[in-house]
Amino acid sequence: MAYIKGENMVKKLYSAFMIYVAIVIVTFSLLITQANPAFLQNNLLSKRLFAYSLLNNFSNVIVGVLLILMGYQIKGNIKFIKKYVYIYVVNLLIFIGLFLWTRNFTIQNLYDTVLPITRNTYPIVFGAISALLIKDKLKNWFKKYRFPVILSGYTIVFTLPSIFNKDIFGIGNGNNAITAFLLVALGIVFSNVEVDKLHINKKVITLMSISVMINITLALSMPFISWRIRGDFSTAYRFNVLTSISVVAMSIVIFIVGQKLKINIKVPEYTSLLALLFYSNNYIVEKTVNGSISLKILFFKSCIVSIIIVVLGWLLLKIDKKDLSLEKRPLLDDSKSINVCVRSLMLYIVTNIKKYSFSIMNIIILYILAYMSFILMSPDFSAPHLGKDYTNIFFYTFFVRQHMLILNTILFYLLYRFIYGIIGRFWISVILNYVVIAVAVVADAIKIHYRTEPILPAEVTMVSAYGDILSMVPQFILWITVIVIIILICIIIYCERKLPQNKVKWRFRILGIVLAVLVYGSSTRINHEGSIVGDFLNSYGNLPTFENQEQGAQQNGALQQFLNNIDVTIMKKETDYSKKKVDKLVRKYSKLANEINVTRDNNLSTQTVIFNLSESLANPNRLKEVELSHNPLLYIDSVKKNTTSGLMISSGLGGGTANMEYMTLTGLPVSNFSPTIATPYTQVVPESKQILTINGYFKKSTAIHPYNGSFYSRKAVYQKFGFQRFMYLGSKYKINHKMKIGSNPYLSDETAYQNTLDVINSYKNGQFINLVTMQNHLPYSDYYDNSGDYQVSGDMDDGEKYNISNYSAGLSYTDKAVQKFIEQIDKVNKPITLVFYGDHLPGIYSNIGENSLEARETDYFIYSNKYARQHGAKNLKHVKYVSPIDFIALTAEQTNSKVSPYYALLTEIQKELPTIKVYAYNNGKNPVFVNKKGKTIKYKQLTKKQKRLYNDLKLVQYDLTAGNQYLYKTKFFKIQ
Repeated sequence: MAYIKGENMVKKLYSAFMIYVAIVIVTFSLLITQANPAFLQNNLLSKRLFAYSLLNNFSNVIVGVLLILMGYQIKGNIKFIKKYVYIYVVNLLIFIGLFLWTRNFTIQNLYDTVLPITRNTYPIVFGAISALLIKDKLKNWFKKYRFPVILSGYTIVFTLPSIFNKDIFGIGNGNNAITAFLLVALGIVFSNVEVDKLHINKKVITLMSISVMINITLALSMPFISWRIRGDFSTAYRFNVLTSISVVAMSIVIFIVGQKLKINIKVPEYTSLLALLFYSNNYIVEKTVNGSISLKILFFKSCIVSIIIVVLGWLLLKIDKKDLSLEKRPLLDDSKSINVCVRSLMLYIVTNIKKYSFSIMNIIILYILAYMSFILMSPDFSAPHLGKDYTNIFFYTFFVRQHMLILNTILFYLLYRFIYGIIGRFWISVILNYVVIAVAVVADAIKIHYRTEPILPAEVTMVSAYGDILSMVPQFILWITVIVIIILICIIIYCERKLPQNKVKWRFRILGIVLAVLVYGSSTRINHEGSIVGDFLNSYGNLPTFENQEQGAQQNGALQQFLNNIDVTIMKKETDYSKKKVDKLVRKYSKLANEINVTRDNNLSTQTVIFNLSESLANPNRLKEVELSHNPLLYIDSVKKNTTSGLMISSGLGGGTANMEYMTLTGLPVSNFSPTIATPYTQVVPESKQILTINGYFKKSTAIHPYNGSFYSRKAVYQKFGFQRFMYLGSKYKINHKMKIGSNPYLSDETAYQNTLDVINSYKNGQFINLVTMQNHLPYSDYYDNSGDYQVSGDMDDGEKYNISNYSAGLSYTDKAVQKFIEQIDKVNKPITLVFYGDHLPGIYSNIGENSLEARETDYFIYSNKYARQHGAKNLKHVKYVSPIDFIALTAEQTNSKVSPYYALLTEIQKELPTIKVYAYNNGKNPVFVNKKGKTIKYKQLTKKQKRLYNDLKLVQYDLTAGNQYLYKTKFFKIQ
């Protein structure tokens, strides 16, 4: 008895070993083919080439034998569908594992994994299982025909394509369901015959020997024949395919000989299916190779893969024996025919559609909302890059970005599951979810319309400013919103009473909450280098496009683009960043500061310096597309002729005021930050332990903004910047002299200047004032009586002309207020210097390129009052183009004030470096500059000195914002 058991164990081990060796051969051949090493590319005959041809041929023979054995040995029945389900799940897990290993895939790979039948992902597995599902029917059908007749039919099917090299039966190279079905069916044919008792005479043996010799000869000779006739190896492996008659014949011979010799190699169902999965799934083969071309490494990988296949096959067999739950499904009831099972399945589907009709409808509505979250991100309904003349956002979203549309639908659904998990009532959760999504999408659409960018996470933190944001929304939209909310409440009450839904168990509610938290929480890792979430989304097709947030929202949907901006990196670490390098910079610019200070007499702290950001100020007359009947900035243009002035290059269009402030106060360009940094005030400043701004050089500093102080977290930011006072509406430092013009809801510029004058006169010594006006903020309605004085000509619609006329009328009032203010400060007997600049163009122009230079040119001038000019201040020559970071250096030079080493660096940058094009978000890698003639210059066109200057600024900026802030422990900011 023990002897028999031992003998059986030896047979099992022998069988397992032979199967493992066979899988190794097949796997090794596949990996070499995919790796395409040099000996397969150089069109030269070699021993390796012939060895590969033989290996490739024999691996296909093994697959042929395997398919025949599956039809011969494996019992076919309806329950085989369960095995396909297991293979499907394993393939999903393999996809996940390969992604975690290689960290990339394509959307096609994902579709192949999720939809294997429609995408024809592993056709041989499908073909083999299809044959085994109807094995009994095939067996009965084959009994009607004599064995030689069937074999003759197979001979014709596989011989004709091989002889004429034309795929007349559409069976290709064998990697398809038809070939697998035919070969498994051939095994079923043999199961009708007692193969081991077949009479094999000398003629049969001779034919079998000839077929083997022909196959081996073709495998070895075809590379030589192809090389001699064609000069390459394009037909070298013509007969090394599963559909070649020579391969099929040799597979049959090996199968018959094995049965005659009673070499009982048992083919495990799952192991064979997994081997076929690897054989036919190109994605798995490609990722397994993963760039390797060494034959030793490829052989090692093939051994490992083969072990995994065998072990997984054994595990699935164990699971299959224990897990009987799937067999309760109607499709797996072996007592029923396939037709009955199909009818049962259809009935099952219809029943569940009726049962979950409202849940299905919810998903459909969420899909529609997701679709709208793409559509509304394009005000003119044009597709990103292409424009509406080529295609529109409707087609682009549905046909090109369908995968991102599905992702947004899933995100919306998870939001619903989160709300439902908390509330526990279907209708309230569903409608509340719709309201939240609709409000967010509409708010995004409004912001994109006015400022060409969606809502960003940094802005959501400005909770206290929501009331003021609502005040900018047209009233009819607010009324519509109120009416819609009332209607929705009525719908909820009706549905909860008349259409109550079964409550979900607590564990599923908690599961929904957990999944939502995990998925949304993972967005905090999207932009981390090496992040699994980031790599998955990048492979999936997420295109954040941080440098163009509007385009990002159009490509990814409003919600996903919002999530893309949650995880931000301030700056990537500079490669040469170290304390030693920082100390070297301190010494270098301390020396430069000493050289500059020799020629200067004044101290910055004794001056009164005003940085005046004038909301949306930029002369429309400068635009080629616009022609005004009158110039709204007559006085400002006259001042610009007689003092330091020119054009400032803005980083925003229609918005981004706080970014201008940040650059003017710190001297740090936003273009050096990571593209994920949209607003330094809310993303960089809170992360910094210490920040030095120009107001830090004055004993007294005041910020004035005649509006709400919550936008861009100004209250917290100004406090961190060291401003002693921040004057805004509602602050303890009251805004006085409140005046409005016409029906304009915002306080006038004259109000801003009168309050500034009060601050100037309240303190005898030097001080710094940061003034941000609000008068010319959008929307540009018919506020003023004189808007008719500014008639607009140009190729634009009436609505745009209307906006420009009203905007220009507002500028004219700014012009008068500036004139009055300058006249007033000229009467003050202390040195006052006014740095006046527009922060950005308003978002009312449709005919200018968003990133063109003219779309970013605002007016600026630096004016020193009479007293200042009498005590050393001087007007500089006209500086046509400046960046916001240049104002500090220009102010110090115009007031003849001494500088710190840091300001010496900014001075050198202003003089020697072309103007940094701060709106080109490039993470500092490929910066763009503008020379004095308005021509764009790339980094590589700079001189060595200019490159050093720019790199020094980047290093300083990294240390101050994302590094260890070594500079604060030095004298880099001290004015000697």
